[in-house]
Amino acid sequence: MGIDSFIKRWSDLEGGAERANYALFLTELCDVIGVPRPEPASANTERNDYVFERFVQEAKQSR
Repeated sequence: MGIDSFIKRWSDLEGGAERANYALFLTELCDVIGVPRPEPASANTERNDYVFERFVQEAKQSR
């Protein structure tokens, strides 16, 4: 899919389905700009460098 087709495909949608469509949008965006698609997430979060919805733990601040 070319950039013009991608823009047309995603510009003609009405709001309300952002959460349902984000992974498909980002996957197609990766294809259009020529970067690898995200990898499947693993139970071993240390290996989840490039996945959708990566687990992030907030660091505790020392005082």
